[in-house]
Amino acid sequence: MDMHKKRAAEGTFQRRRFAAVQAAKSAVGVVLAVAFVGIVGRPDVAEAIAIAGLVAPALLAALAFTSIRLALLEQAALASLAVLIGYLAALTGGVLSPLVVWFALVPAEAALAGDRPAVMRAAAAASLALFAVAAVEWAGALPASRLPMPAWQLYAVSIFIAIVQAALVAAAAQDRQRAADQAAAEGAAMYRFLADNAMDLITRHSSDGRIRFASPASRILLGKEPEDLLGIAPSALVHADDLKAMQAALMDASYFGRPAAAEVRLKRADGSHVWAEIRCRPVPRAGETSDIVAVTRDISERKAHERELIEARDLAEQANRAKSRFLANMSHELRTPLNAIIGFSEVMAHEMFGPLGGPRYTEYSRLIHESGNHLLELINGVLDMSKIEAGKFELSEEVFDLLPVAEAAVRFVKLPAERAGVALKTQIATNVQKIFADKRAVKQILVNLLSNGVKFTPRGGEVCIRAGLDERGVEVAVLDSGVGISKKDLDRLGKPFEQVEGEHVRSKEGTGLGLALVKSLAAMHGGEAVLESTLGEGTAVRVLLPFAAVGENGQRMAPDGSPIMPFRGEAA
Repeated sequence: MDMHKKRAAEGTFQRRRFAAVQAAKSAVGVVLAVAFVGIVGRPDVAEAIAIAGLVAPALLAALAFTSIRLALLEQAALASLAVLIGYLAALTGGVLSPLVVWFALVPAEAALAGDRPAVMRAAAAASLALFAVAAVEWAGALPASRLPMPAWQLYAVSIFIAIVQAALVAAAAQDRQRAADQAAAEGAAMYRFLADNAMDLITRHSSDGRIRFASPASRILLGKEPEDLLGIAPSALVHADDLKAMQAALMDASYFGRPAAAEVRLKRADGSHVWAEIRCRPVPRAGETSDIVAVTRDISERKAHERELIEARDLAEQANRAKSRFLANMSHELRTPLNAIIGFSEVMAHEMFGPLGGPRYTEYSRLIHESGNHLLELINGVLDMSKIEAGKFELSEEVFDLLPVAEAAVRFVKLPAERAGVALKTQIATNVQKIFADKRAVKQILVNLLSNGVKFTPRGGEVCIRAGLDERGVEVAVLDSGVGISKKDLDRLGKPFEQVEGEHVRSKEGTGLGLALVKSLAAMHGGEAVLESTLGEGTAVRVLLPFAAVGENGQRMAPDGSPIMPFRGEAA
């Protein structure tokens, strides 16, 4: 904002200076016109035009305060001055006129415009006007001069007026130079202020990397005075292992002319090293190899944070590997006795080797068998979740019949459903009788969802499997008329070991892994599992398998019905 105000103030100053010069020229013209009328008398038409030209700069002075571009006004002023001098010279003796010396004022005044092209244009205009006067005189078309004064007096007056006008131009040029010098000094002071107070180290390097300037921030970053860094090469400041990175950045900036950056360790005055980020930018010089401006920032804290993150990642990986080893050992140690417990309890429940001697023993054997199976399911769920998180769970996709898999999943939960008084239904659309997916994973998805549905559906309710095909792919959904889930719990569900809080839920067994496994297995198939529920009305879990559709001829199909290429090693 301050920069815009400064530019506006500078533009206003230039317009006022232009107006002052034009007003001074107009005042001189008025004096000359009055003197001419007093000496010669009433002017004729040609002389009246000349008098109007003498006072015309007043109009340009007024136009300086309008929206007309200043450069256009300056060009108009120079052109009109050259034409006026030529016209006056033609009226007062041609090339021998005492006013010819005024042509020198045209390029001098053009210097106020501030650039060489303006001066050259003004010199050309003055030259053309002089040649035009000479051509008119050569053609014998000059009017007779009515000036009664002797030639030497006329020349003296003309030179005096030229001196006055030149003095005005010189004063204006001096003001311009003073303003330019002040602006340059202010700019230099501003940049020096920024360089002296910046927290980052600012350096200027030659093309070979040697330091030619260093800001006072070197005291904070390196513990060295700026003067001590002058002429030093990068090898004297950078850690030996980081020298190539530093040289590559300087090479990119100097020889290839592109910004570059490097993270290096810089040597401090006490011999220690500090991590720093150096950003280099080329500064081209005419006909020479580019110098380099570099900004160096202390990044020790960031590097320390990165090291902490790396150490934390390594510790997490070690913990994950330890967890995997623990779960593998647990799998072996627990499954072996569980298999014996399940097998022997089943033998006892069916009294294969004779009666147990009492009905309670038979009931207890059945409970032992069920509890063993339940514990085995929990262990398998934990192990499967661990494999998925470790990226070691691999899909074995194939084309298979969905209906038998769904019926097998229903049979798995049939007994607990009958005990809970919950009806089980299966609705498989004809266009998804066959699908392409991992058969075991799909069965596990259905078993987990059916188990949750039966567990949280009150007596007299129902749990239904529905499967169909839409524009997104194959959708397998399990819907129940159970207790439902509140909105605040929907976002939490699906994460490992997360369960809904509530009196009805706390009475049910479970680890909170079922829905998490469903979501993970759906994601591995390129799909998703969406949970929809209303408290007190029921729950629907929709599993989308976008690449599972199969056509009538056994070929895999896209959701829009078009055949797609073989997928994940499937035979063409």
